Amino acid sequence: MTTNHSSSKSFWVDRYAKGETGWDIGAVSAPLKDYIDQIKDKNIAVLVPGAGHAYEAEYLWHKGFVNLAVIDIAETPLNKFSERVPDFPRQHLICENFFRS
Repeated sequence: MTTNHSSSKSFWVDRYAKGETGWDIGAVSAPLKDYIDQIKDKNIAVLVPGAGHAYEAEYLWHKGFVNLAVIDIAETPLNKFSERVPDFPRQHLICENFFRS
């Protein structure tokens, strides 16, 4: 039985397939960009759970951060991220439910 609950993979796969991601602003958010711009140590470990299209991870990568892990429950946004950032290490893109209990 497939559930349509927001913690299920099928829920998110369906949302991305239908383009129903109203929170997606298409770029890194201004407050996160401002915060990232203040970080001096580009070698710190950064985890982006529930990354969606991972605009923040893209921004971090282009700013020189190299120790990134990007996690989302659906493959679609991770694949789109890979298309936008082809030099990002694929093994650091993880398709899992970070928030599962």
